[in-house]
Amino acid sequence: MRRNTALTRIMASGVAAIMLCAGGTFTVNAAEEEPVKADVSVKAIQGLSDDFIGGMDVSSMLSLEESGVTFKNANGEVEDLFTLLKESGVNYVRLRVWNDPFTADGQGYGGGNVNADRALTMAKRATAAGLKVLVDFHYSDFWADPSKQQVPKAWKSFEGDADKTADTVYDYTKQTLTTFKQAGVDVGMVQVGNETTAKIAGISGWDGMSKVFSAGSKAIREVLPEAKVVIHFTNPEKAGTYATYAKQLSNHNVDYDVFASSYYPFWHGTTENLTSVLKNVASTYKKDVMVAETSWAYTLDDGDDDSNTVPSKVTADNLKKYDISPQGQADEIRAVAEAVNNIGDNDGDGENDGLGVFYWEPAWVPVGTGGKDNAELVDTWNKYGGGWATEAAGEYDPNDAGLYWGGSGVDNQALFDFDGKALASLPTFKYIHTGAVTDHVFTKIDPVEITATDSDSIDAIKAQLPSEVAAHYQDGVDETETVTWQSAALDWIRGAGTYTITGTTNAGHDVTVTVTVTATPAKDYVTDGSFENAENDKNWTIAGTGASITEDSGNAADGKRALKFWASDAYSFSATQTITGLEPGEYVLTAMSQGAAADNAAITDGVALSATTDGKTTSDALELNGWVKFDTATVPVTVGADGTATITITGNLPADAWGNVDKVSLVKKTETPVKPSTENLDKAVAEAGKINRDEYTNESLAKLDQALAAADVLLAGSTYTEQDVNDVIKLVADAIAGLAQKEVSSLTVTPSKTTYQVGDAIDADHDLKVVGNYSAGMGNVTLSADQFTLDYDFSAPADAAKVTVTLKSNPNVTETYTVAVTARAEGGSGNGSDGAGNGGATINPDTGEGDKTNGANSDKITGVLSNTGSAVTAVGLAVVVLGVAGGVSLALRRKRS
Repeated sequence: MRRNTALTRIMASGVAAIMLCAGGTFTVNAAEEEPVKADVSVKAIQGLSDDFIGGMDVSSMLSLEESGVTFKNANGEVEDLFTLLKESGVNYVRLRVWNDPFTADGQGYGGGNVNADRALTMAKRATAAGLKVLVDFHYSDFWADPSKQQVPKAWKSFEGDADKTADTVYDYTKQTLTTFKQAGVDVGMVQVGNETTAKIAGISGWDGMSKVFSAGSKAIREVLPEAKVVIHFTNPEKAGTYATYAKQLSNHNVDYDVFASSYYPFWHGTTENLTSVLKNVASTYKKDVMVAETSWAYTLDDGDDDSNTVPSKVTADNLKKYDISPQGQADEIRAVAEAVNNIGDNDGDGENDGLGVFYWEPAWVPVGTGGKDNAELVDTWNKYGGGWATEAAGEYDPNDAGLYWGGSGVDNQALFDFDGKALASLPTFKYIHTGAVTDHVFTKIDPVEITATDSDSIDAIKAQLPSEVAAHYQDGVDETETVTWQSAALDWIRGAGTYTITGTTNAGHDVTVTVTVTATPAKDYVTDGSFENAENDKNWTIAGTGASITEDSGNAADGKRALKFWASDAYSFSATQTITGLEPGEYVLTAMSQGAAADNAAITDGVALSATTDGKTTSDALELNGWVKFDTATVPVTVGADGTATITITGNLPADAWGNVDKVSLVKKTETPVKPSTENLDKAVAEAGKINRDEYTNESLAKLDQALAAADVLLAGSTYTEQDVNDVIKLVADAIAGLAQKEVSSLTVTPSKTTYQVGDAIDADHDLKVVGNYSAGMGNVTLSADQFTLDYDFSAPADAAKVTVTLKSNPNVTETYTVAVTARAEGGSGNGSDGAGNGGATINPDTGEGDKTNGANSDKITGVLSNTGSAVTAVGLAVVVLGVAGGVSLALRRKRS
């Protein structure tokens, strides 16, 4: 299998950690005595081998550099990418190889334009940095994945010929790897194809695919006998697929070492399942296994404004597996690494069969912003290939790249920010060995989600509100905090809707709860309209040919069974059910259909849904628009006094036309209530938003917040009445009227003099007597210097200085005075003269520090007047309004030392 060539990490006690295995032992790491300090928190993985692969696919790097991108370490210092990866604990790089990703005139297809020559350039740099290399042959001129395995242009003449393709793969692989070997590249693994789930190099079917796999493997063995041969698949979440692939490889005697999987949490299930399916392959066929691709997003922003695969192609639930942040990336990498490490030793050779993990394109950052609206950015993409596809790629891949060419779709999943600076998650492959801890800083509380139906009581909904929540902290240590919810607002739930209220924890953290109320499904009067219960089939009368109720998994619109139809000749059928005991009134009959003609053309009038009541029939066509392209027919039904309705599905179809009808439903028609106007409520809420909250007590503001929460809940509903709206308007109005003013602190400043000369100090203890009032009952008190601050504004036009006194306990209480300034005729206060008779100390505009030789007491709040210009006469004391001084204000604040 594989040798452990690295030194065993020694535990702090000096004893090596030894894992016992069936038939042998293997050396593993033990966490350091203390985890390293970092900006993310990572728990060391116990039993992790020192040579566990922490790899990264950086195939786009060369094009990014050519486009002007630089990579920087966490301090913002530019470094070579490979050197930076090595320093971050990476030990392997993966480089894709396309045969000929260029047009005839040399225009690259993009995605790094990675042909063998460009891959070799990067591989030599990686080797120089001390990194091993995995060469990933796509055997295509551009992207190869489960949906695309296009044959290279040069092989087009024998497309589909497995023997010729295999021979060519052998020659191409051997030639390319020979150049890598001659260049001294440290190739540790070679991949024969990329995500070859159903095809490789245009060849499908296991007989033909296995010939191609074997040809590539043979070339690798001959050129690089020490390198591991890798076969790469994806979709581990699909039950039984990996077991099938591994069995087929075994049955066809494909020579390989490593069964590799892609694993993206957005699409590929759980890490527990990943361990299970890979362990099954490792134990059954004695193969190494690994994850060849994985990633996670640190932001949902789009760096180049050209759309990202995440979140545009995933569900909200899949985005909740890990936090969208660098910490979330670190958590994802650790989870996948642990899943692979949990494979264990399945063949008794003393080695873990789980080799490691490669992170996909962690350095694929934007090369510009503005998307396709930025012509300069488009030119850069087309010139250097730094986006996923250029416009030229359309000649080779017209249905994908030709339509959706552009920039990086994964810039928000990189381990570098949009400017190329390393994120805190970059060294995670180092941290899974050592462990990492960060400061205990609050980060977030996950929003709470509650579901209910409109038939549930408000009390039942309130009962679901958790009394405690987990507060997440940066170091990964969660804390349990009790919550006080704005639960009274839930009294205003009205019908189906999505309602949000807030709460506050005992630690002062905000938390939200989203209450999703769904409408209670209307009573369906069709007996088993989804055909799921075979015992109810007797309620349907089926006549004619070609139709039957049967299991048809993958084609049914609901469940596994449906009304299925097909015949080799032209045929007709009907399926009928009569319903009695209906209340007279208006109903709606619906059903869903899918299917097509023999040539897959749509059929718009071959199948119909109808209802007959009181001798009258109404109907609608059930169209057949293609496989699982479900059409819904809707038929209005009026039930008369006899309470009976007969529903019928009919078909008149040509030979080999096929399809299904499913989800037949008859429900009472309901009128959607007309919502009353909320204009006045909106005005009341807007009025509340204009209130200066600093002026009112917390108790009275809490009542206003409760009223506003009630308004938010009501407006999110679907069935509120005009009376409801008026009631909530009154709540808001009463809360506004009930706002209580805070006790306003007062401030009185009595100056000892009103005229100063340039160089004089303003001393808070001697020149100004400051008296304030904190709250009712305390009376007036003389304030010490640490209870107020002084601001000095020397921007007045050469005749005055403005002194602003602010009460520290209430920054809104401020008094401003203007004092006269005259020039000092003599030499000042020992600081020399400026040559114009205006000697004296000055204040440094940058620091606010005065010259300590001016006699000012340095432990007091003081200010020293600088030269303001010509001499002026005393103007006396005057209270002025804030902001009236002309010119640009220069406020200098000096606090007590």
